[in-house]
Amino acid sequence: MSSRPSSHPPITPDLTSYDLLAPQLSGGKDSAVMMAVFMEAARTVGVADRVISYHSSLGVLEWPSVVFDGTRYPGVSELAALQSAAFGVPADRHLEVTRTMPGPDGIRMPHSLLTEIALYGRFPRKGSPYCRKSAKESVVSSAWTPIVRQLGRELGRPVRILKVMGLRSDEGPDRKKRAAFRTVQVNGARIVDEWLPVKD
Repeated sequence: MSSRPSSHPPITPDLTSYDLLAPQLSGGKDSAVMMAVFMEAARTVGVADRVISYHSSLGVLEWPSVVFDGTRYPGVSELAALQSAAFGVPADRHLEVTRTMPGPDGIRMPHSLLTEIALYGRFPRKGSPYCRKSAKESVVSSAWTPIVRQLGRELGRPVRILKVMGLRSDEGPDRKKRAAFRTVQVNGARIVDEWLPVKD
């Protein structure tokens, strides 16, 4: 008797239960597919107006716009903004955020791979790619704070946030093990769930 692998339908959380729907865009193809799936689901249940998209810029290391053979090609930040607009998110509801650190004069400055190497005297360790959690997800999480404060006062309860990303299982063993839907933060101010609609 042959056995067939079981197929599980993709999880779609109840989008109406969230106060903020927060897709994170890299400007790449996985983000585009994620936005197609996610925004269709948001529009279907009438909550597209709760979407604020985020792009976490890598600063000086982010691919800039280029002109080749007379044609201008947008850089990564611009691509992320164009991607958000293409799926119906108004321009004022797309935010670019950047990781910062205290500079020599006390004024905060962009934190990039170059400043990290200068600070620690080495490149990031194997298994800790620079462009993932600390440089992207954590920066977006910090950017939610003003919204959480405002909504928390209005609602009188923790703000419910759905973080949506275009991560895929094929990108590596750590991402393959990551659940397609999970709760990633719970405290008195916010409850954050994470959804990977195109994981598999």
